[in-house]
Amino acid sequence: MSTFSARLFAPLAGFALLLGSACAHAGLGRPLLDAAQDGKPIGQVQRVAAQAASGAVAAGDASAVQAQTVQTPQGVTVTEYANAAGTVFAITWKGPFKPDLQQLLGSYFAPYVKAAKASPQQLNLSMVKGGDIVVHSAGRMRGFLGVAWVPSLVPAGFDPATLQP
Repeated sequence: MSTFSARLFAPLAGFALLLGSACAHAGLGRPLLDAAQDGKPIGQVQRVAAQAASGAVAAGDASAVQAQTVQTPQGVTVTEYANAAGTVFAITWKGPFKPDLQQLLGSYFAPYVKAAKASPQQLNLSMVKGGDIVVHSAGRMRGFLGVAWVPSLVPAGFDPATLQP
């Protein structure tokens, strides 16, 4: 292959890989089965014992909550929570870097950005609520954590306040 062909082919190959991976990730509103594409799975999909706001173990729909934890290549631990239908309704993260929120929030990223612009922000703490997305995040160098959920997808009886990064 000539040097000219190699120079032309390399950027095109990179662009094709970028386009191919853009749609291949899980995130809010997507199936939990796609969670493994966000990073290396840590264990199997687990049922989560949810607690209601009263502190008692919740019954009904909340008992069907499942979680999958993955570790991203950057070392961020991300847990994605799914309702009985297998749809991710919440995520938590903790690690040395901020995760790719555009990837993790999926179609809820644009409403998040819009709400974040309208919300007062602190240096190390962000609490955004807008439309159908809630994101709480905090962090400093080499220590970031957060939680995000979609209120309309949260199963009945599940209290998002119990989610821990």
